[in-house]
Amino acid sequence: MLFLKRDNVKKIYFILLILFSYQSISLAAGQQNNAATSTPFDPERPKIGLVLSGGGARGFAHIGVLKILEQNNVPIDYIVGTSMGSIIGGLYAIGLSPAEIEEGIKGIAWDKVFDDFAYREYKTFRRKQDDFDFFSIHRIGINDDGLQLSPGLIEGQQIELALDRLAHPAFHIHDYDKLSIPFRAVATNLENGKPFIIKNGNLARAMRASMSIPGALPPITIDNTLLVDGGIANNIPIDIAREMGAEIIIAIDVSAPLSKKEELKSTVDVTGQLTTILTRRIADLQIKTLTENDVLIIPGALEVSSSDFEQYETLIKAGEDAALVNLENIKKLSLPQQQYSKHTASLPSVARIDPVISFIEINNKTGLRDEVIRVRIHQKIGKPLDIKQLEEDLSYIYGLDYSSSVVYSLETRGDKTGLIIYARGRNWAHSYLQFGLSIKSESEVGAFTNFDAAYTKQDLNDLAGEFRATVGLGSEPEISAEIYQPLNIDLDFFVAAKIGINTNIFPNVINNNVDSIERFHRTFIDISTGKVIKQTTRLKLGLRHNEGRTVTISGNSLLSNGDFREGFFYASLFHDSLDNLSFPNSGLFGDLIFRLNKESLGADNDYEQLEFLLSGAGTYRRYTIFSRMMLKTTLDENAPFNAAFRNGGFLELSGTLEQALVGQHFGLIEAAFYRRLGDISFFPMYAGFSIEAGNAWNRHEEINSNNTILAGSLFIGADTFIGPLYLAFGFTNSGEQALYFNLGQTFLIR
Repeated sequence: MLFLKRDNVKKIYFILLILFSYQSISLAAGQQNNAATSTPFDPERPKIGLVLSGGGARGFAHIGVLKILEQNNVPIDYIVGTSMGSIIGGLYAIGLSPAEIEEGIKGIAWDKVFDDFAYREYKTFRRKQDDFDFFSIHRIGINDDGLQLSPGLIEGQQIELALDRLAHPAFHIHDYDKLSIPFRAVATNLENGKPFIIKNGNLARAMRASMSIPGALPPITIDNTLLVDGGIANNIPIDIAREMGAEIIIAIDVSAPLSKKEELKSTVDVTGQLTTILTRRIADLQIKTLTENDVLIIPGALEVSSSDFEQYETLIKAGEDAALVNLENIKKLSLPQQQYSKHTASLPSVARIDPVISFIEINNKTGLRDEVIRVRIHQKIGKPLDIKQLEEDLSYIYGLDYSSSVVYSLETRGDKTGLIIYARGRNWAHSYLQFGLSIKSESEVGAFTNFDAAYTKQDLNDLAGEFRATVGLGSEPEISAEIYQPLNIDLDFFVAAKIGINTNIFPNVINNNVDSIERFHRTFIDISTGKVIKQTTRLKLGLRHNEGRTVTISGNSLLSNGDFREGFFYASLFHDSLDNLSFPNSGLFGDLIFRLNKESLGADNDYEQLEFLLSGAGTYRRYTIFSRMMLKTTLDENAPFNAAFRNGGFLELSGTLEQALVGQHFGLIEAAFYRRLGDISFFPMYAGFSIEAGNAWNRHEEINSNNTILAGSLFIGADTFIGPLYLAFGFTNSGEQALYFNLGQTFLIR
């Protein structure tokens, strides 16, 4: 089966769910549906069926075996594949050579195929902003049936795009008997555990169904049947090849071998072993049907696991080596060169590498209007299919966050080839819940914890109108409700309105000692409009009014009358092209904000403030440098206490307390260096240090080198599924020191 890796903790959940699916496997042996046979090409020789098993990345060994078969003039008359075997087998069946298949898989970023959520560069600007709240990407859906969990840990978008790229040359062929070589893909009927033989339809869709690991990927529906990974029911489908008409079988078994007892050291090892045992039971029954005329090839590379997709070169070579071990038996099936050339020339040529697109259709099952989808497709009518551009367009459509997947197919009508875009609805989540947890702790102040939740309803209308409500419980409680409405099919002009209550805790420091802990409590209303440019930049104009008060949590009361009012017009130019907010590797982040507080807008007094932030990241191998500059100023130096700039803390002059530096002006320049540790893709860890300089000032004349704080930090961190985790030690040139522990709050971009 595809993608199982016994030594990877992330796959535990996958494996446990698969085990439940095996309850009915014993019913599956020998049962298939409609495996129609094909007419032999050459009645003078025995027909050869190629059977390719599943095995995740180990399935790349199939390519190596195909190379040796072709070098020795072995004709293939039928192909049956399961899981990864269905991918390699399907591509060979449409007429691609082993070299072309190898080139195709080299072009796929396998490290990203299974990281299914929309890459940040393709997200809408609206969805990028979700990252600031650190809500978990694993959402709980809500539909007419109540609360729903996603049918898979990932939705399969990147995998489907990869399969579309590989299989699109044969999208115009729906009857697999009409491929260059008749082909069958094996999946499992999730309802009864029986094998389901796919013999027609979209080839990429068949491959996707054959490799759909239960619990990891959502099931695929074909012919009104819910399908999952074929390895569950029949991982080495020799019987299917015989039913098609094969008289001699070449079976390639790339499934993971059983571990020895000394290798079974953990729960993951034991669970993986049980899965392999269950898979092998039916596979071994199939292998027992082989005769002395058949060929069984078992590639080696035992040190490579089922999820080491970057090791394709090693695995292809392992397939070649295994075939050479069986070379004597393989040569018994060889044809003389003239006869082999005649055979290959007789095979129908079906692959269309660069079809010219005559029309485009949108098959839209989302709540968005068709024009929203169509305007994002840049394929030109009358021009050859531009795969690279199309994949980028579909990624942006998927980034709208309305689809479970956005894929394509090609359809021939007469002499015209059309591009069909399928935007599938997310039926399990018409709206959804998200959650977040933040913990911040400083050695001098203590710990503050917040638990946040958000409800989002995206389908207010067919122009991506959205309602969102949030609530935060803990040290800094908050509640808000917002309406966000794009105004055109490009979704780049918008209006928004938001009301709510928020709070902010800060220390009052006198002579480097914490005199009290205070909280700002604000009730607000915000109305705005703006334009988004290329999903990376937003120009926003708005009007905001705050009714606030200052509350002393502990220590001496800061103010006798802590009530205040803020009313201001604001303009913001915001840019965000970072690949990651927690530990960015590339991109820029910038913000320019002007606020005009006026008594006529409800403020206590008139004042103007300007803020500028610019940061960026660059990476070489495992090493990243992140630099940042921050400038804040009150133009007339007359901002009241509640509007003074409050900065400080980790990576804002590390060694100081968070928000302990107060003034009419603030400046910071810094560079942080960090290195990625290890290769755990789902739990990346980093270690690094920072160099910082800056301060807060009340008067322009105070801004000089003598009043500049020099600071630095040492830190380790991890990008977890609930937000970034930091443990850091900060220090300043004046002797201030602080130990920080933070979860769910980033410091590199605020």
